[in-house]
Amino acid sequence: MLLFYGDLGAGKTTFIQGICEGLEVNPDLYITSPTFTLLNFYEGKYPILHIDLYRISQEALEDLSISEYFSTHIVLIEWADKLSEPPLPDYLEITLQYIDERGRKIILTGYGEWSQLLKALERDEEWHK
Repeated sequence: MLLFYGDLGAGKTTFIQGICEGLEVNPDLYITSPTFTLLNFYEGKYPILHIDLYRISQEALEDLSISEYFSTHIVLIEWADKLSEPPLPDYLEITLQYIDERGRKIILTGYGEWSQLLKALERDEEWHK
């Protein structure tokens, strides 16, 4: 599960478009933020569930029943700060900060297995220096 944080225009949806491209979602399918539909499903190398919580109330969020997809889909959640708590112990936080028109700062914070993966990537980076 990937949880996305960042102000409007920070690039959350663009980042998700890149993930979908990398996971071989049909390139003719235009990936948009499901701001009004709340959920978008994409088929690619793996099934993907894209969720946008920008306009959702806490009560409506509970009614979505997204937990049934956690074991079968890659779950990408925009505006994850609307969650009262992360739905799983293993997740990756992706925070995007707007720098300027062409620049963003991306901060990755892993929890559970994601934490171990990020540490392994840091060691790998040091090895290649």
